[in-house]
Amino acid sequence: FIRLLICKYILIIMPLENGNGKGRSELAALATTLEDPALDFASRYDAVRTYLDSLAKPPGSLGTLEDFAARIAALQRSATPNVDASACLVFAADHGVAREGSEGGMNCSAYPPAVSRKVLEGLDRGVAGANVLAKCNGVALRAVDVGLADGPAECEWSGDVVRSSGRKVKGGTENFCRGRAMTEEEAAGCVSSGRHETGKFVDETGAKIVLFGEVGIGNTTTSSALVAALTAADAESLCGIGASTTRDGIDESGAVARKASIVKEAMEFHGASGLRDEPLRALTAVGGAEIAAIVGGMLEASERDLPVLVDGFIVTAAAMVACRMEPSVARVLLFATRSTERGQAAALGEIRDVARRAGLPVPARPALDMDLRMGEGTGCLLAMPMARSACAILAELATLNEVLGLGGVSG
Repeated sequence: FIRLLICKYILIIMPLENGNGKGRSELAALATTLEDPALDFASRYDAVRTYLDSLAKPPGSLGTLEDFAARIAALQRSATPNVDASACLVFAADHGVAREGSEGGMNCSAYPPAVSRKVLEGLDRGVAGANVLAKCNGVALRAVDVGLADGPAECEWSGDVVRSSGRKVKGGTENFCRGRAMTEEEAAGCVSSGRHETGKFVDETGAKIVLFGEVGIGNTTTSSALVAALTAADAESLCGIGASTTRDGIDESGAVARKASIVKEAMEFHGASGLRDEPLRALTAVGGAEIAAIVGGMLEASERDLPVLVDGFIVTAAAMVACRMEPSVARVLLFATRSTERGQAAALGEIRDVARRAGLPVPARPALDMDLRMGEGTGCLLAMPMARSACAILAELATLNEVLGLGGVSG
């Protein structure tokens, strides 16, 4: 509270006392505050929120957009931030738990694992959903195979849109109801690969914001298991329909109950209580290669002070793991879309708890609520105009003092 009062005095009262309430003096004062090397992230964020409250609108009336603006400005230390250059990375992998029972899996999805490779083939040819949305929103797109089962030679990746990781989990993860999903070396390798691919793509594109997406049949089950392991939430409260075969996502085959039973079986096998405070161990036990890569990408983005647009449930689960590994990651997270999967709420709750314990601003609610469940980063691609709008609102919207000081319009 005291910090907010100080920020309000610096940004609003001082300019008026000095006779500088006209023009853009309040924005200039904010710029000076953000450039102060002594201010930590939370103080910079509060300063921006205080300035936003002074604009010609009811305080907080732009909702999540104001959280976006404050985070981006605080990270860039700029009163006129921009996210014009943006990069989306989609990581892809297969999951042992999605294989047929005859192949040692649990048959957790309505779709066979081979669909994951077909989606990536579409991405490589520029015809998948993420390609279309990235193009129309001006976002550079790259997809990385970190654990798909091998396909025919003629379907190897071009290296243009899609490429293979040098630390790929061969054949995807194992069935986590029968053993660990990955070895410790594989999990660490995927995290490292995510860091490397993110840093490289950001350097190539000059991106000011990073978006993450995923491809992997069965990864809603995997994400539910991760959330269960790290939050101790009941499996029934976490599992949803996932990649449904019906337009409305109706559970016509008992898929949700089946997924919940798989997650419960995995928790019993691995001993969930032993995973609660061990995020990397949980990732190794019940995670996915693409989820581990996204964790690494978020760690890299956080170290670079780059805002991250977070897609739906799977990417939110990765964000939860990243925050548990390094709480400062919570600073950079901009949640793009509310998932139809129940487990996202539990993952978001865990992230908010991490932020509170670290003394960081608690992330706002997801910006979009459109029943999205496609994956590929489509939700965060759709939210890119909102991130750009947040920057424009901060830099260009007049303050209430400026509006009250406007003269009449001459005829």
